[in-house]
Amino acid sequence: MYQLIRGGAKRSTAKLCAGVLAVALALPHAHAASLQVAPTSLQLGPRQNAEALWISNSGTAPVDVQARVFRWTQRNGRDELEPTTDLVVSPPMQALAAGQQQLIRVVRAVPQAPAAQLSYRVIVDEVPKLDPTRQGMQFVLRYSLPVFVQPEGGTATTPDLQATVVTPPDGKPVLEVHNRGTGYAQLADLAVGTPERPQIFQPGLVGYVLGGQTMRWPLDIAAGRLSGATLSAKINGASQATPLSPTPPAR
Repeated sequence: MYQLIRGGAKRSTAKLCAGVLAVALALPHAHAASLQVAPTSLQLGPRQNAEALWISNSGTAPVDVQARVFRWTQRNGRDELEPTTDLVVSPPMQALAAGQQQLIRVVRAVPQAPAAQLSYRVIVDEVPKLDPTRQGMQFVLRYSLPVFVQPEGGTATTPDLQATVVTPPDGKPVLEVHNRGTGYAQLADLAVGTPERPQIFQPGLVGYVLGGQTMRWPLDIAAGRLSGATLSAKINGASQATPLSPTPPAR
């Protein structure tokens, strides 16, 4: 996941966004963004102490990179990131020459198996270059990668979703999804109609709903199309759509 950040004296706080790869441009001397990160998410077993991320610079100029870890929760229908010492990244700062690839280790500071699934975000930033002669805006990349630590074997980590469509006074419908389960749900390709013949109106990644928590997203569809309709999405990378609720109420 990535974010384009307009660089200057200040940099924006961490946000979550959808996507895997982006191109960033700097003005007035534009060049293709060079920072790449793989994989785009991490899963750690209950007693697994570390996992690896690879960062690479496919461009023609050096790039400075900073990596940080945040505890990831959801409150009031929004993602929240808080500093944590549960996980650390090593090395946290790295200078990559053109064409160089570097291993970053994501290490658990607390090796005990958790009682429930834990969720984090690794934020990987391309650090803006300080250039007093630069004119215009500078764009740099930010990747926001989900990290999940699984509980001890035998503990179920499956999602159980309950969805509602709410139409506020401004008329733009909002999807509210509560996850009654103990495992995260990744939603993609929102559609109306039957799961066998879904009409996708919001393609690609919508976002995650963590276990026991609630998220809200504005919908890019007229409220009238949702009245009495079945809303569906692909959950956790499934090839087939799953109904989010039999008849999402619009109100």
